[in-house]
Amino acid sequence: MARRKIGNSHTTICVTWEDKELFRKFAQFVKETKTGKLYESDSVLFHKLLQHYEKEHQKNETSNTTYPTKT
Repeated sequence: MARRKIGNSHTTICVTWEDKELFRKFAQFVKETKTGKLYESDSVLFHKLLQHYEKEHQKNETSNTTYPTKT
């Protein structure tokens, strides 16, 4: 199961800058603000990507840890 600290609703995922730049190309325009154009956040993009991936792939019953642990 994925672990998280109590009270935290978000996590950090490490990606390469190359992947990040490609990822941001899929961000949709949201609105014009005083300081410029606002596009979807990384969180919104990741959620959309995950929803699509979930439809196309089979998932496990339980979540798995990122790093191996001794049993």
